[in-house]
Amino acid sequence: MLQQPLLEIKELKTHFNTERGRVTAVDGISFHLEEGEILGVVGESGCGKSVTSQSILRLFDEKYTVKYDGEILLNGLDLLKLPMSKMQKLRGNDVSMIFQDPLSSLNPVYTIGYQIAESVMLHQKLSKKAAYERAVEMLRLTGIPAPEKRVNDYPHQLSGGMRQRVMIAMALACKPKLLIADEPTTALDVTIQAQILDLIIGLNKEFGMSVIFITHDLGVVAEVCTRVVVMYLGQVVEEADVEELFARPYHPYTKGLMKSIPQMDGDRSQNLHVIEGTMPSLHDMPKGCRFASRCPYADEQCKEQAPKLETLQSMHKVRCWHYEKIVEMEELTYADASR
Repeated sequence: MLQQPLLEIKELKTHFNTERGRVTAVDGISFHLEEGEILGVVGESGCGKSVTSQSILRLFDEKYTVKYDGEILLNGLDLLKLPMSKMQKLRGNDVSMIFQDPLSSLNPVYTIGYQIAESVMLHQKLSKKAAYERAVEMLRLTGIPAPEKRVNDYPHQLSGGMRQRVMIAMALACKPKLLIADEPTTALDVTIQAQILDLIIGLNKEFGMSVIFITHDLGVVAEVCTRVVVMYLGQVVEEADVEELFARPYHPYTKGLMKSIPQMDGDRSQNLHVIEGTMPSLHDMPKGCRFASRCPYADEQCKEQAPKLETLQSMHKVRCWHYEKIVEMEELTYADASR
């Protein structure tokens, strides 16, 4: 009997009410996450990565702003059907999130110790003393020096890297089953970025915690993740194991992202690649393939008919009419160049 995934998202749609009418920022995405797995979600700004992660936790205003369709199953429990009172108990306890900007996520008027201890007292029902001891323990675990002293510091007294470690400590304080990391290293320098990535990998191995790692950086995905979902304009356009995706990307958008990774060999000015054009507006969705206006392989079929997400061998999935033809063309070009 197959084990049930920890998280399973089925045909999730997230609709927003705007002054110009309703838009669908996440449009029918489906993917799953196994226990202990690190799943990468990749795409450029505006593709729906962060909206997907915040939809899992139902962080948007459901009374006036947003409407959800589909299913979000955590251990078989549909989060979209839970009353908000139960959803609030689940946040931070079973599912936690690390946001992009720790300075805007941390409260400037409370010490970091209080902010970590607060969630522990709320969800774990520990005493104030025990909760502060847990806060010190989590600061030590995330590599903050002298945690007994730092626990009384305010956010503005810490560097950017240390604030991000505090965010991770807060997210892990209740030992959640699922951690969502929304571009946690975007604003950090490369040295601190590497330390944060190593920390997340280490915590994943130590606690067996499942992680959704949201990023626009395929280099980070190659280092951290076991499987990856590529998103474009609210849809999944490709999904595969990381090694397979890097060895054989099928979708033109994925190929473009990979070519955009800076290369160190040869003339670097000649190696820079740009995906031409811009992402269409959510208010003016294309009729066919959403990537057609930027795709060098697009034809009339692409512009008129929307492709479905196909499952290929080894559970590799792709949303493209001409992926087989594109692969054949590129293999022929490579063979000619190597002669």
